[in-house]
Amino acid sequence: MMNRKHWMWVVAGALVLVVGLGLWWRPAEGEGVADVAALEEASAPEVPASEAPRARPAVAPKDVAAGAERPSEEPRGATVVALGPGDVPPEPEVENPPPQENEPIAPELPQTAQWKLEKTTHITGLLGRDVERLERERETADTRGDDARVRQLDTLIQRQRGRLVGLREEIRVLTEEAAKESAAQ
Repeated sequence: MMNRKHWMWVVAGALVLVVGLGLWWRPAEGEGVADVAALEEASAPEVPASEAPRARPAVAPKDVAAGAERPSEEPRGATVVALGPGDVPPEPEVENPPPQENEPIAPELPQTAQWKLEKTTHITGLLGRDVERLERERETADTRGDDARVRQLDTLIQRQRGRLVGLREEIRVLTEEAAKESAAQ
């Protein structure tokens, strides 16, 4: 007996074949045209001759050749809305507008030792929380018996602890610099 995946491939192939044939096959010129015309005539409601829509007068070929348009015609697809009280008409488009003036960029705040110390302390706290989360995840993987995940998490924890040691050393150095900075002020 065929498994489910095999049937899915068979059905998908059949659908592709049907869609391909539907896109490729077109009726011959005389085939089906009479049927469509008869269908349209049968489904069209009967309209008395007095209510029949009037045909639009054709544009004279000399106007088309010269590219002239009748002044009373609106461009196709354009919507004209009358301005109400308080409306401001849009400004005409300019071919090359002047460059826009940007707001000045605020100067960067000084990166003092105190500032660096605060940032490093914050990063160290986040990294410490990440190590704790990884240790909890490692314990969960160990209880599940997932040895591969335990080894992976051990490697991650080891790397993060190495970064923590470096950051703590940097905090020690920045603390001294911040103390010197504050004494100098």
